[in-house]
Amino acid sequence: MMNRPCQNRQPRGFTLIEVMITVAIIGILAAIAFPSYTEYIHRSRRAEAQTALQQAAQYMQRFYAAHNSYSNQLNGTAHTSLPTGLAQAPAQGTAAYNLNLVAANTTATTYLLEAAPSATGPMATDRCGTLRLDHVGRKFVLIGNTDTPALVPECWK
Repeated sequence: MMNRPCQNRQPRGFTLIEVMITVAIIGILAAIAFPSYTEYIHRSRRAEAQTALQQAAQYMQRFYAAHNSYSNQLNGTAHTSLPTGLAQAPAQGTAAYNLNLVAANTTATTYLLEAAPSATGPMATDRCGTLRLDHVGRKFVLIGNTDTPALVPECWK
């Protein structure tokens, strides 16, 4: 009896078409998933900035209770900046947002805090821009030099 290896042998492996279909499916899934993942990361970093702004607001309230003014200490020196621990969000590592007290809007009875995306940080291109919080708890979104009220509900979730 003759041995016929070609007829009895089962094909093994994948064809080029099967591999290309698999690669195309993975590419489509990645194209859908990556923007969602990026937006999730941006939302979490904005939440960190919002938490830091709330902590800075608490600091300002304690400062007011101690000095009876948001802008001046008891000895008359101007209060122009936040403490080092409140200067960035997140507090440790690379800054995604830089927090500061807007000196032009700080008086004895008012203040304005802002969390601006770090120019070289991961939030530099975020669509929400600068987050702001004032002395009565009003929330603002500043893009460029323009207040954008439409983005407040979206960016301050």
